[in-house]
Amino acid sequence: MQLPYVYKVFEGCIDNIKIVPIMVGAIDQEQEEEYGKILAPYLERDDTLFVISSDFCHWGHSNYGYTFYYPKTLPSDVPGINLRRSGPRPSPSRPIHTSISDLDHEAMDILIQQPASTAHAKFVAYLERTHNTICGRHPIGVLMGALSALEKKGKQARMKWVRYEQSNRCVSYDDWSVSYASAYVTF
Repeated sequence: MQLPYVYKVFEGCIDNIKIVPIMVGAIDQEQEEEYGKILAPYLERDDTLFVISSDFCHWGHSNYGYTFYYPKTLPSDVPGINLRRSGPRPSPSRPIHTSISDLDHEAMDILIQQPASTAHAKFVAYLERTHNTICGRHPIGVLMGALSALEKKGKQARMKWVRYEQSNRCVSYDDWSVSYASAYVTF
């Protein structure tokens, strides 16, 4: 998905660039850390760029089967619920798109925590609790594994989120949306 953008950014010097696509399937946290450790030496190089691509929440009952909703603004002790056609409804004062934003920003806030190993463990726990449909959760986990490995070598990374969007501002159970977030990492 990102190849056309990479090509555009490096237009004019693309002949000097080697692209190594890596597909990451459904792996567990231990494997994310293991692959991260393998990739860490490449991530710390000045002549190497990593592009990790992921959408964030895919919300909607008919399209994605995911209708998680936070009834209260975070932080809150009120747990999230799954909306149902004949069950709980969103509050008129708290649109679904606001809950989706809270859900995604909760993950984003976890991922920028230090150290990366703690952030990684919290991200896995967050996914287990919310089941957020972040399709690139495992590539993100591999990145966190690589950052953890580099921290052990004394290299401190900083992740910064630069943009967040939703494809639709959901207000009803029948709406659907996909969220997008972008960040970069520096050392």
